[in-house]
Amino acid sequence: MTQQMIETEGWSFGDWIQANTRAIGIGAAVVAVAAVAGWFYLRSAELKRLNAERSLSQAKQALAAGNAALAQNDLQRVATRYKGTPAGAQAAMVLAQLHYDQGKIPDGLKVLETYQTASAAGPNLSSVLALTGDGHMATGDAPGAASAYQRAAEATRYPGERAMYLAKAGRALMASGKTAEARTLWERLANDPDAALVRSEAEIRLGELAAQPAGKS
Repeated sequence: MTQQMIETEGWSFGDWIQANTRAIGIGAAVVAVAAVAGWFYLRSAELKRLNAERSLSQAKQALAAGNAALAQNDLQRVATRYKGTPAGAQAAMVLAQLHYDQGKIPDGLKVLETYQTASAAGPNLSSVLALTGDGHMATGDAPGAASAYQRAAEATRYPGERAMYLAKAGRALMASGKTAEARTLWERLANDPDAALVRSEAEIRLGELAAQPAGKS
């Protein structure tokens, strides 16, 4: 009921409050419940993050102490239980690298599979994707590696890091025989002012590509 309606019908504001006490109470309760739910969600997310960081620290301590078996179990638990937190993504990467070092590349790639989205890996997405690319290269899957490196380049917001990932993608494309795509990428890096770290390599790679016939695109 508007103020004009209240005045027209001769109601005072107190009359209107009294007549609508139940509705006002329900509205206030809804607002209160929403506020509590919001606080609970934020608090739960914070506790999850803190628990993940604590568990990751314990896993790293076990690894530093030379207890690889315990460290792997702890890292797996953190990666599984705390997906969506920075510590969860870090645990997945450390665990994947341990598998790589042991020659168990497929196991490492499997660990990283569930962390290849922004919601799961957060700010670690580009690093997860780059490590995935390393795993594919180690198994001889150069096309898969090139795709992962390019996704890593798209995921990072740091120009220098993007250039490094694109350089890895360029090498993988060359290894795949995709010379046309590789040439396009290296030309981009050779002319990118933010790619100074890989410009020399880009120019060398372009020279190598110019000396051979164009491959498949």
